[in-house]
Parts: sequence; C-alpha cells; structure tokens
Amino acid sequence: MICSQNREVFKALLPRTHISVTRHIKRVLAGCIIVLSGLLTAAAAAKEKTQLDFAVLAFVDKHVTVQRWQPIIDEVNTRLLDIELRVRALNLEEMYAAVQQQDVDFALLNSALYIELAQQQRLSSPLATMVSYYNTVPLPSFGGVILVRDEPQGITQLEQLKGRTVATPGYGSLGGYLAQIYELRQHGIEPNSFNSIVTKMPHYNAINAVLQGKADAAFVRTGVLEELLQQGAIAEGELRVLNAQRVENFPQALSTQLYPEWPLTAHAQVKADDAAQVAAAFLAIKYEDSVFKQANVFGFSIPADYEPVRDIMRQLKVKPYHLDAAITWQQTWEKYKTLILLIAICVGIIVGLSIVLLIYNRRLSNTLMLVRKNEESQRLAAVAFETQEAILITDAHEKILRVNKAFERISGYSSDEVVGKTPRIFKSEQHDKQFYQRMWYEIQTEDGWHGEIWNRKKNGAIYPIQQMITAVKDEQGRVVNYLATFADITARKQAEERIHQLAFYDPLTGLANRRLLEEHIRQAMHSSERTKSYCALMFIDLDHFKQLNDTYGYPVGDELLKQVAKRIRNCVHASDSVARQAGDDFIVLLQKIGGSQDEAVTRVQHIAEKILEAIAQPYQLFEHKYVITASVGVNLFQAFNDSVEELLKRSDMAMYQAKAEGRHTIRFFDLAMQEVANKRVQIETELRRALDEEHFVLFYQPKVNYQGKLQGYEALLRWQHPEKGLISPMDFIPVAEETGLIVPIGQWVIQEACKTLAKWQSQADRKGFILAINISARQFKHKEFVADLTAAIDKFQVRCEALELELTESLLLENIEDAIGTMTVLKKLGIRFSLDDFGTGYSSLNYLKDLPLDSLKIDQSFVRDMLSNSDDAAIVETVITLAKSLRLSVIAEGVEEAQQADFLHELGCDLLQGYFFGRPSLIHFD
Repeated sequence: MICSQNREVFKALLPRTHISVTRHIKRVLAGCIIVLSGLLTAAAAAKEKTQLDFAVLAFVDKHVTVQRWQPIIDEVNTRLLDIELRVRALNLEEMYAAVQQQDVDFALLNSALYIELAQQQRLSSPLATMVSYYNTVPLPSFGGVILVRDEPQGITQLEQLKGRTVATPGYGSLGGYLAQIYELRQHGIEPNSFNSIVTKMPHYNAINAVLQGKADAAFVRTGVLEELLQQGAIAEGELRVLNAQRVENFPQALSTQLYPEWPLTAHAQVKADDAAQVAAAFLAIKYEDSVFKQANVFGFSIPADYEPVRDIMRQLKVKPYHLDAAITWQQTWEKYKTLILLIAICVGIIVGLSIVLLIYNRRLSNTLMLVRKNEESQRLAAVAFETQEAILITDAHEKILRVNKAFERISGYSSDEVVGKTPRIFKSEQHDKQFYQRMWYEIQTEDGWHGEIWNRKKNGAIYPIQQMITAVKDEQGRVVNYLATFADITARKQAEERIHQLAFYDPLTGLANRRLLEEHIRQAMHSSERTKSYCALMFIDLDHFKQLNDTYGYPVGDELLKQVAKRIRNCVHASDSVARQAGDDFIVLLQKIGGSQDEAVTRVQHIAEKILEAIAQPYQLFEHKYVITASVGVNLFQAFNDSVEELLKRSDMAMYQAKAEGRHTIRFFDLAMQEVANKRVQIETELRRALDEEHFVLFYQPKVNYQGKLQGYEALLRWQHPEKGLISPMDFIPVAEETGLIVPIGQWVIQEACKTLAKWQSQADRKGFILAINISARQFKHKEFVADLTAAIDKFQVRCEALELELTESLLLENIEDAIGTMTVLKKLGIRFSLDDFGTGYSSLNYLKDLPLDSLKIDQSFVRDMLSNSDDAAIVETVITLAKSLRLSVIAEGVEEAQQADFLHELGCDLLQGYFFGRPSLIHFD
C-alpha cells in the first residue's frame, strides 16, 4: 500500500497505469501461448535458420523493387549465422500497417516515416544508413528541389510563389514537400500563401504537372531532375532551380538543407543480437560492391543523426507532432466575451438554485465512490510502479518525491539519499547549458521530452540513458509533478561502438583498416580537387619482418607492429591518415602537402625520412632488443585522375622498387619526382658543407631617397658554390627552411651584418647608414633568436638604430601575440622593423596598428605595373596613405625606370630601391 503522503502524486497517474496493467496482462497471456506453441516446435526449428522479414519501402513497381534488392539480401544472408532474411516490397500504406501490426522484422524506409513510427516506439534506433549512388559519387544525404519553368519572364524568386500553384508528390514527403515548406518559412512564406496539388508518387509526376502547365512550380527530391535529364525525358534548360544551394561535395541540384538518407531499422520485437548481426552484415559488404551497384546503392554506413528530421517535423507540426495546443480560455474570452457574459447571466439564473439543491446530495455519493476508486487505483499504481524501467517523481519545484527499485539498481542511490533533492545531483557535465535549455523548452511547450542523456551514478561513473520526462498537470493546467522514466543503454552503446570498431579499424594496432583508408582517400580526392593541392600515398613495408617472427614468435612480432604503428603516427599530423593493410604493411595518406609538384615532393621526402629514422631506432620487445628498417614507396596524386585501387597499386610498386635498390630507402613512383627528391637531398648535403666551409656571401642593394642620396643598404644572401658558382636563394632557401638549416644560416647573416655595421661606424660617410636584413619565420621563432642577435650586437659594439629587420606578413600572422612580444623586446634596444612585401598577403589593420613597425615595404609586383595598371597604382597609393596615417615610412622596391621614381615621389614615398639605382652586388666596405 502506498503511503498517504503520496496519494495525490498518483492521482494523475491512475488512468495511465490502469491501461498499462491491462495491456501488460494481455501481453503476458499472449506470451504464454507463444511459449507453449514454441516448445512444441522447438526440436524441429532448432535445425533451421529463423526466417525474418526485410521490408523495403517501394514507390515504383513492387516486383521491380524486389528484383533490385534480392541480390543484396542474398549477399547479407551469406554473412548471417542463425537467421535468414526474406525481402518484401511494400508501398507507403502497407509499410505503415506492417510495422504497426508487427508483420515485419527489419525495414528500409524513408526518414519521415521512420520518425513517425519510432515516435510510437514501434522501431529501434537506426542500425545503419543507406548511402545512395550518383555518377560514382556516394550521397549519404538528400534534400529538396524547387523547380519552375525556365522562361524569360518566369519565376526567379521564392517570394513569387505566393498566389501560384505548386505540385508535390505528397504532403508527407520529406524531400518532396516538408523540406521545401521549411525552407520557405525561413523566408517568411507560409504554405497557405500558395495553392498546392498532389500528383502522388513517383516524384516526376510533379515535374510533368509543371511542363503541362497544370502547376507553376514543383517540389521534388534531389536527384529526380538529373535522372530525367539522363533519360532524355526533359530537355536541358526547360526548368530552373529556385533558391539554388551550394553544398560541398554534393553534386545534385538543391534548394534546401540536406537530411540523412534512408535508415535501416529493426522492429521493437527483434532481439538485440539479431539486430546487431544484421547491421554488421550490411556494414561488412564493401562499398561499390556489384550487388550494391545493381540496386544503384553505394553502400551502408554507421547510423546518421536523424534529429534534424525530427526538428523539421516538429516545427511543421506533421505526424507524429501534428496535434495543436488547446485553445486557452484567454483566447476564447477575448473573441467572445460579450456573448459569454450574456450566456453566463442567463444560465446562472436558471441553474443556480438547482446546483445548490443537488450539491449536498452528490457530495456524499461522490465521496464514497472516490474512496473506493482510490483504494483500487492505488493498489494497481503500486504494482505498476515497480517496473524494469527506472521511475522518478518530483514535485512542481523539481524536488524528488519518490523513486522505484529499478532506479536504485541502475543509479546506485537509495531512496533515502535522493528524496528531497533535485535531479541535478545526477548531472554528468557532458552536456552544455543549451542542451538543458532545449530540453526544458520542450517540457514546457509540449508537456514532455524524450531522448538520450548522460547521467552520473553514485560511484561517479558516467553512463548513457534513454529517458522520457512528462509534466503532470491538474485540472487547471498547472504542473503538479514531473514523471521521469529511463533505461540504461550502456550495452547498446557498447555494441554500436564494437560494430564500428570492427568495421573500420585494425584490432592489433588500432589504426584504420583498408576499408576506412579507401574512404579517406576518396575524401582527400574531393578536397584536393577543391584546393588544387597535392596529396600523397606512402606505402611502408618492414625489411625482413618474417625473420623476426621465425626467430622469436608471433607475439613478439605483434608487439613490434604495435610500436611501429605508434612511431609512424607520431611522425605525421593528426589530420593525416595511418592505416595497417595487412601483415607488416602500413599506408600513410598525407593531405595538403603543396600546390606545386616540387613543393609536394620536398615535403613528402622530409616526412618519409623522418618515418624511416623513427622506425630504425631500437625496440624493446619484452626481454629482447631488436632493430629493424623499412622501405617506403610514394605516389603523389591530385583530384580524381585515377581510381583508389590504381593509387594504392602505384605506391606498392614504388615500395618494391625501394626494396630492390637495397631497402631502408625511399622511392617515388614517378621518375621526375624521384629526381626532385634526389636533388633536395643533394642540396641539403651541400648546404651543410657550405655552412662548415663558409661559402655564403652577402650582396648589398642600395636604398636612396628621391634625390638619389644614399640612405643605406639591404643585405641579400647568396651562395658562392665552389664548383657551380653563384646559386640563387630561390634554389636553396626552401630546402634550408624545410630542414631547419635556415637557423644557423640566419645566424651567419646576423654576424656578417653586424661586422659590416661595425666598419661603417668608423667611416664618416657611412656612419648614418641603415642596414636591413631579412629574417625567416623559422629563425624568428627560434627560442635563442633574441639572445643570438643581442650577442652579435654586443660582440661588434654595433649601434642598434642602424640595424633593420625585414619581416613578412605570414611570419607575423602565424602567432601574432608571440611576434609582438619578441619585436617589443628588440624595439626597446633600438632595432628597427620593416614589414616586407606588404599587400601580397592577408593584410589586416587589426594587427598592423599593434605591431612596433618603423616602415612598410611595397612589393615590387605592384611597382612594376603601376604606370600601366590602374589597380596596382591604386594599391600603391593606398599603402603610402595608410603608412603615413600610422606614422610609418614607406620603401618601394623594384624601381627600374625614372617614371616610376617620379610617380612614387609624387605619392610621398620615402625611400626607393631597385635596378634603376643599383643592382645587388658584392661591395667591399674596407
């Protein structure tokens, strides 16, 4: 018996609990009959596979749909152990009825119908999501398209649909109606502002209505337009897409946002093990398998997020969210208050006395009846309260009044520990403030909320639950209690994670497997085509790995593979992909490694050398120490020039070439790329020699004012190779930056520049000159940069005001706060700063006003064409004006003609530099 203080709580629950118990009794009786019949046939059925129905939603001929899906189901059945699927094709009405009557076990149906049936708790969460196929492009999502006739004076804006006629396949179609209506509402256009006609399925019926003049516009799903164009059913240019959207990697016409493709789901009656087995079988079939291609399906992926579909259906108030809120008394009063007052007066006079006479008699009979009903209802409520699901009841202020045994078992809290507190004690800190705001908004507006949420147990463990919260109201509509029911779904989450891990990851190393790698390669192709940058596939094979297995056994070999995988992973960026294909073969996918082939080859060569060096370090394998090397094959690619299989094959061939040439080496598939890599290695070797033997020299280019008076020089680095002669910085600076040699080279430049300034200080005609040197990004960020620079200044007793450091925009923007800090320290010493190549990067006034600069340097690309190109002239004038407003001096480089010097002088440029005044040369200042 429930204690008296809780009787009021259960009053609001009595109708529901009575119905629940009745249904429970019916189900128990039905279950007993099923169990008895099952016992009679158990022996015969034990040797046969359990047959389950797999229903596919069909919008075309059912026979065609069955023929399309039968090969896929046959392939799935080969992967199932103790169950077998039978394919059935059902139209919309048949599918709805079959799910309601538990006549199907698995269903592949559209997103909108799934949401409606899932809301009724007839279907499970999605097991997988279908990925459609369009011209070799996988499409995991779809949207809606708004089509009109392509006429000179036709409809061009969404607002022009008002007052027109629109054709739709059906009001329940997500891609053929709901998505478009939702998009129109975002633009302030309501469905009642235009007429609509239903053409029924298939979608091209709506397009025919437009072409035949029966409608002004058509709502269809994405892909329908392209299909009709391929079939020649319509001509190019007959139709126009309204509100066209541009979504990355989506190749079809689109007018709305995208929503996930059809879900594969199980009926609530299906066992969890059977559902997991079927999901794994679908996911295990390789993408682009022939059985999929016959059905024009790319494959199945892990379940997508269908919450956006729920959101649109909620906002549009379609089934199962179609019930409108009841009209309030306030609304009724405002509209009919005069009539209500008249009726109230008349009725009050007539029935007033009757109520007074009847009230006492009825009070006695009602009191007796309520007592009897309450006793029975409370008894039933007490039985229903102890279910397998956890139940928690609070008052209107969220104070917990009671919990059941299932709650104590799941949460670890006893009833005494939580009564009187609020559910906030279970917060897991896994959800942000906005999550709880949305949850309470639904509770307050829709009288309830359901979904997944993470809670915290008494022992501190975080666990996921499927929860439903209901607001219980009294007769006046005031909330008196909140009822929460939930179930622990940890096992389901773990099963989903296991399915995903088995499908896409190598169990030994935790790296991606071949299937996931192929998906990443396709994504890299899309990205490469968009960004015009190179990607690389690096095939890594361990040298003589079989010898390790034969000597120490497979457990030691497995330990080596795990350590090798970790070392490779540490050598690449987090955005790069590392996979284990099989045995001792590893594959690395590098993305965005350069816009030119030479740049990409240089970067890949550097990373490959880093990986080889890491792999070659000694390993501690249990009680054994071991050293092993590897061979690397590399293939560069860009966009969709080749298939995934061809790219992998080329990398494999390059790896075997590396093995054939002695192992522990790197080889490119393309000979030209190999030559670039060899040249880079040669340059790096010779640069180290040049540093040791001091083959570098400084050339000096003068800086003058408009009158031609010498104001200083810029020191430019040159490499005086003993055999090849003078080498341009363009040929060796990129390699020096990549290898880190730019730091010691930059230190040499600082030493030479300070030595030159020391000589000038003793010469009256050069004492006031300023010498500028270029500082690389890597050198500027070096932790010893400030110390090395100040040490050189102290060594040669140089006047700091005579030294100017030229920095580039890209150097400063990489970490603006650190750059300002370093510049401020040196600025206090008196060192000058110039911003080189201004205007060629992403110039921003936000950082320009904060940097302690002395001058801006206009890039020669603007100076060269400013007399013939008005845009360049405007940029030069703007830079000079900007510099003057910031009290900075301006230097223009690349001046080669007198007319250019005159023009710059008229604009107010302070200093000029270029071939017109002098080329860079080796000048002796003795």
